Amino acid sequence: MEGSGFSLRALPHPEFSGWRVCAFAALTQAVAIGFTLGAVGLFAVPMAEDLGATATQFNLAVSIFSLVMNLSMPAIGRFLDRGSIRAVMTTGAAVLSASLLLMSRATQLWQVGLLFGVGCSIGMTMLGPIASSTAMASWFDRFRGRALGIANAGAPAGPVVIVPIAAYAIAGVGWRSTLLGFAVLSLIVALPAIRFGLIDHPSAVGQFPDGDEPPERTAEGGPDVSAAGAAMWDARGIVRCRDFWLLALAVAPFGAQGIVLGANAIPFLLHQGATVQAASFAPIPMSIGAITGPLVLGSLADRIHPRLLFMALCVTICLAFAGLMSGPGYAASLALFAVCGVVGGSMMPIYGALVGRLFGVSAFGQVMGLAALVGVPVIFLAPVLFGYAFDYSGSYALGLAGLIASLLVSTGLFSFLGSGEARRSAAREAAAPG
Repeated sequence: MEGSGFSLRALPHPEFSGWRVCAFAALTQAVAIGFTLGAVGLFAVPMAEDLGATATQFNLAVSIFSLVMNLSMPAIGRFLDRGSIRAVMTTGAAVLSASLLLMSRATQLWQVGLLFGVGCSIGMTMLGPIASSTAMASWFDRFRGRALGIANAGAPAGPVVIVPIAAYAIAGVGWRSTLLGFAVLSLIVALPAIRFGLIDHPSAVGQFPDGDEPPERTAEGGPDVSAAGAAMWDARGIVRCRDFWLLALAVAPFGAQGIVLGANAIPFLLHQGATVQAASFAPIPMSIGAITGPLVLGSLADRIHPRLLFMALCVTICLAFAGLMSGPGYAASLALFAVCGVVGGSMMPIYGALVGRLFGVSAFGQVMGLAALVGVPVIFLAPVLFGYAFDYSGSYALGLAGLIASLLVSTGLFSFLGSGEARRSAAREAAAPG
C-alpha cells in the first residue's frame, strides 16, 4: 500500500513514541469492536421484529462476519507486515463506516447479513486487533506483552461506553438511526486517532523498540539477528512448522467462544427473563473484565510463557461456562460474564506475545493471518451450531457444553507447543559471522 501514493508521514519525536502509539491503538480498537461485535446483540430483537429472524439466522450473520474476517486476515496480515499499518487502518475505518451507513437503510434480512458479515467484517479486521497488535509488535520487544495488553484493552472498553448509550438510542430513535450514528462516529473518532496517533514503525521517527538505544552490533555494521529471523519465515516455512499448526488449531476454539458469547450474552439474559434494558448491561461486566484481564495478564506474558497462561485461561472459562449452564440468576450471570470477559480480553495480548516468541516480529501479521485461515471452519460453524443447539433444545446449556468440549481440546494442544527458545537460538546462529 505504500506504493499506491497513500502517504501518511509522521514527524520525528524527541521522546519515545511507543506508549502514545499504544494508547491510540486502544482507541481504534474501541471503535472497531464497539461498533460491530460489541453491540451486535442489541440489534437482534429489533431487527427480528422489523425484518424477521430466528436465533439460527442471527448467529449465521455472526458466522459470516467471522468467516470473512478470518479469510481476509492472511492478505491483511501481509499488507501490515510489508506495507503501511496506518493506510490499512484508514481504509478499514472508511469501509466500516460505509457498511454501517448502508445497514441503516437495509430493507431485507439478506442485506443486513451481507453488509454486516462482509463489509463490517473487513472494516473491523483492517482497523482492529490485528493491525494494532502488529504495530505493538513493532514498537515493543521486552515490554510487548504489557503493550499488547494496553492496546487490546480498547476492544472491550468500547462496548462499555457504546452499548448502554446505543440501547437507549434504539429505544428512543430506533435501530436504523442508531446505526447511522455509528457510521458517523466511527469516522470522527478513528481517522484523527490514526492520523495523529499511529506510527507504523519506530524507524519512521528514528527510534527503536522499547525506547532503547540502537543495537550495538547493528550500529557497527554487524549482522542483525532480527533480519536473520525474518529470513526463516515465509508463508511456506510457516505452514511447514509443527508449532504453527498446534497454535492455529488451539486458538480457533478460543476465538470462537468469544464471538459466540459476545453475540449471545444479551439474548441469554432475555431468555432468563431479564428486560431489554437490564439485558443490555450484559456487555458491561464482560467489558470491565476484558479491560482488566489484558492489563494484568499482558504484563505476565512478559515473564511467564504465554502457552501456560493460555492453558490456565482455557480451564477458567470452562468453569465459567459450567456455571452458566446451571441457569444462575441475573446477578450471578453478570458475575460469570465478568470472568468470561477477563479470559476473552486476555486472548489477544497473550496470543500476540506467543506469536512474537515463536515466530518473531517480521512474520507477526502473516502468522496471525494464516492461523485465522486455519481456524475458519471452527469460527464459522461455532455460532451456527450454538444457535441451532438453542433452537433444537430451547436452552443454552447444550451449546455451552459444546464450547467446553472444544476448549478442553485447545488446552491439550497448547500443552504440546514448544517454547520458541531453540528457534531464537537458530536465528542468532544464522546472524553470527561465518
